[in-house]
Amino acid sequence: MKKKVMYSIIVTLLLFTSLNSFSQAYKKGFKQFNAGVGLLFVGAYASAEFGVDNNIGVGPIVGYTYYNTGLLSGYYGDYGYGQYRVGARGAYHLGETFKIKDDKIDPYIALSIGVVVDRTDINFNANTLEIEYNKRVLPFFNPRFGAAMELTQNLKAYVELGYGGSWMQGGIAFKF
Repeated sequence: MKKKVMYSIIVTLLLFTSLNSFSQAYKKGFKQFNAGVGLLFVGAYASAEFGVDNNIGVGPIVGYTYYNTGLLSGYYGDYGYGQYRVGARGAYHLGETFKIKDDKIDPYIALSIGVVVDRTDINFNANTLEIEYNKRVLPFFNPRFGAAMELTQNLKAYVELGYGGSWMQGGIAFKF
């Protein structure tokens, strides 16, 4: 837990200490739609980003991640469960901060907050011989670091690393 808090503090400090730089690619008013998949756990994610200031975008995020704990724990049977995430995401594009002259590369940090609907407390019902799950709704806080590479003027491919959902995600971003 301490590592998660420390990681979150570092990401937040990076976000606020680099607010004075301005990228040519992300001016106030930009619009972007992101769609991706989880690369370490199976999942699907979508978000929109609306430029509220130079280099800063905010918008909604939704996602689904599937975990199979039966495979991870070595136990017999399928103990898989899904997580649904709904929330808001903010991103800060770091091209100017890192002095990247190639506009085709876009490093960024992002932070998502919201709620996750999850299954927990796996119970084996001896009467029905089935696995039962209890549902819970919890807040989530997902810091991420990513980079996008321009494929065309309005299309990018991206990869993200970070806490929450799948530890690694990849997909495409459409800029409007």
